[in-house]
Amino acid sequence: MLHAITYPDKIGKFREPRGGFGLGNYCGLIVSLILILSEVQAQSGAWTRKKDLPTARAGASASVVNGKIYVFGGYGVAWGDFNVNEMYDPLTNTWETKAPSPTARSWPSAAVVNDTIYVIGGGYPVAKDVVDAYDPSTDSWKTKEPMPTPRSGAQAAVVDEMVYNIGGYSSLRICEVYDPSKNTWTGGKKGRPESGGVLSVTAYNGIIYTFGGGSIIDPVPFPTVYAYNPQTDTWTKKKDMPTARFGLQTYLVEGKIYAIGGSQSQGNALATVEVYDPVSDSWTDLPNMPRFFTFHAGAVVNGKIYVIGGTSDMSTGGNELWEYDPAFQTGVVGSSDLPEHFVLEQNYPNPFNPSTTIKFDLPRASHVTLTVYDVLGREVATLVNRAEEPGYKSVQWDGSGVAGGVYFYRLSAGNFVQTCRMLLIK
Repeated sequence: MLHAITYPDKIGKFREPRGGFGLGNYCGLIVSLILILSEVQAQSGAWTRKKDLPTARAGASASVVNGKIYVFGGYGVAWGDFNVNEMYDPLTNTWETKAPSPTARSWPSAAVVNDTIYVIGGGYPVAKDVVDAYDPSTDSWKTKEPMPTPRSGAQAAVVDEMVYNIGGYSSLRICEVYDPSKNTWTGGKKGRPESGGVLSVTAYNGIIYTFGGGSIIDPVPFPTVYAYNPQTDTWTKKKDMPTARFGLQTYLVEGKIYAIGGSQSQGNALATVEVYDPVSDSWTDLPNMPRFFTFHAGAVVNGKIYVIGGTSDMSTGGNELWEYDPAFQTGVVGSSDLPEHFVLEQNYPNPFNPSTTIKFDLPRASHVTLTVYDVLGREVATLVNRAEEPGYKSVQWDGSGVAGGVYFYRLSAGNFVQTCRMLLIK
């Protein structure tokens, strides 16, 4: 894990040739930039990186119909709500843009009943009560009866073709029920015993399990797990998660519920993977996922888990898609959990203002320097200069103290050196 970084408040002096990026290297840099691959397929044991989400975002919601994953809404830079609808086909590893939702929103909940996807609520900073129904077979939308309580950050689960929408921003405990066959809502159900802000919800054998939660504005993460029985309208406390968190996702695969990612505070995303057994009411720790993600979308297709988008810094949306195969997982961290190659990725967002995220992969322990230069080869900031353990790394650069324009960032790790271009807009 990378430690906190202090950015220099002064532009460094031009140094050539050692430790700097001189003008004589500029042409060679441009040639190397042309040769940079636009897509890197990184693998980490049970994890495989797939084709990036076309629209980078966090706070989206995902649903599966006929083996295809539909990703709705979310937010990007400056927390603006999206109405984007994009479909991923795991068989072909391709994305396709579909009809946008009538309502732009982040943190909606979503549920599937009879191959229709119901996208519910969401929105920031003002929560919405809107319910839009999407039919993948016709790529069309219909607006349905609004839910009784406008809210964002709730999660939905389906039991007996009824949609249970639970929790919500910032600390709501509400449980309301939608009947798609009648297009009606029922309130008055017993709410979750603890805060349900940006929690996760998964149904198994007619019982709805809720995990974690907290508040977005003043985050206090919970480790608690509660099971809701729709037949009796009762809640039962279960064994706590080993890691308290909100903004996670949970996925049901072969009777086990995988809790992945999340956050414990603003800007503190997690890579944690823990699996819950509802039958024995017990938890098992598994090796971390390759990245630190919260507010990501997720789905399960053919026994594989898909972690989509999300954020590591709370403020910008990501575009990565990772496939996780629980059948591959042995529970033992080995060399297969490390990157296979050195990789320096294109920063995101790009262009940016004022901050951007830079990711790189280290297949082995190395002394790493990550340095930012202006177009004249002058050192602007040193983001990393230390020994690093192998793994998937991520750092931020805040360009608020420098002028807008083109900058270059260079990674040096052992014999590996690579440079990429980025654009700061002011």
